[in-house]
Amino acid sequence: MRIKVLKFFLLLFICHVSLGQNRFPEEKVAELQAKLDSICLTVKNAGIRVSCKVMHADYNHTLYELDPGEEMIPASITKAIIAAASYSKLGANYNIPTIVYTDDSDIKDGIINGNLYLKGFGDPDLNSGDIQKLADDIIKKGIKEITGNIVADESYFDNNYKSLSGVYKGDTGPSYWPYVTALCLDKSGSAISAGNLLSSLLSYAGVTAPGAVIGGITPSGAKEVAQISHAIYDVIAYMLKESDNHSAITMFKLLGAKFHSTPASLEDGQAVIIDFLTELGVDRYSYEILEGSGLTRYNKVNAELYMKVLKHMYDDRFTFDYYMNSLSVAGKDGTLKNRMIGTEAEGNVYGKTGTINGVSALTGYVIDKDSEILMFYIVMNGFSGNPTEVRYAQNDVCITLAGFSRK
Repeated sequence: MRIKVLKFFLLLFICHVSLGQNRFPEEKVAELQAKLDSICLTVKNAGIRVSCKVMHADYNHTLYELDPGEEMIPASITKAIIAAASYSKLGANYNIPTIVYTDDSDIKDGIINGNLYLKGFGDPDLNSGDIQKLADDIIKKGIKEITGNIVADESYFDNNYKSLSGVYKGDTGPSYWPYVTALCLDKSGSAISAGNLLSSLLSYAGVTAPGAVIGGITPSGAKEVAQISHAIYDVIAYMLKESDNHSAITMFKLLGAKFHSTPASLEDGQAVIIDFLTELGVDRYSYEILEGSGLTRYNKVNAELYMKVLKHMYDDRFTFDYYMNSLSVAGKDGTLKNRMIGTEAEGNVYGKTGTINGVSALTGYVIDKDSEILMFYIVMNGFSGNPTEVRYAQNDVCITLAGFSRK
């Protein structure tokens, strides 16, 4: 009886494999592979390192690969990993807050007998308009006087404001690294700048606040007075479409603070990304993600990692639409706005670009001729000069995929 059952399941497996193969006619796949070879090998034969992989998202079927295990510098396609981890761990409905607290237990008399604390929780999009809204909310609560100080609290992150600037020999120069803090005003202003703005706005509205603006830590048990927040979709979409380095490193640290420890360091963020990728079955010794923007030349990835991340997001019915629509769309917006215009790829490629000296990358999803989704990864390392030519090759890969039909 046991032998009959084993034979039955073996037959089912064989039928499943056979059906899977029939979904992808050999001549169609061979034609696609020949076209992609002609593009990728031309680049490779010019002395440039190339790694490429294409898979069908529904059937997890490999359609093409060239050196998929090659260790590559990813540049800004690192941000696609940070975005995936952010959606997966925080959820698509998460809001990143900035909160005003007080250590006065009763503010109904309109007087804050104590300090006002402005605490950041790693919102990379906190802006002057948000501080104005916080000031307005404080005023609406009838606050007329603050007897203590206004305390700017950036303790959610550590005080390593310039990330990996100057850490590694031959890495991206100091001027390229953004200023990152848990309470960052308009993407460059310090926590004290945010506190000063809040103090000025309150004073302008007639609130008496003779104290100083200082740095400090919000005490446990402090009472919330006002809050402003930004939706994670808006933050991630801006990060990916504009390839914003400040947003990416901030989100990297935010994940560290939320799921590892505070004040969060780059190492805390790295630990969360390692956990995330390990859950996806990525070999820990096959990559290195030291920070979230891709500015460092010491991040290392391969095609297999990206296929697992893209597949994981595709299979998550709660977050995939958010993730896919956060990516740049060929010929429409973001860093792909001016690419693939007038081709079958226009409007059908959702991707993340990456560029630093000698590195050009593109990864994401393509809607093909059958209205099905293909996952792709293509990275070039080791070229000199302008990346325009290798970008044309990436465009050609995407145009070829957009025109592919397995039927």
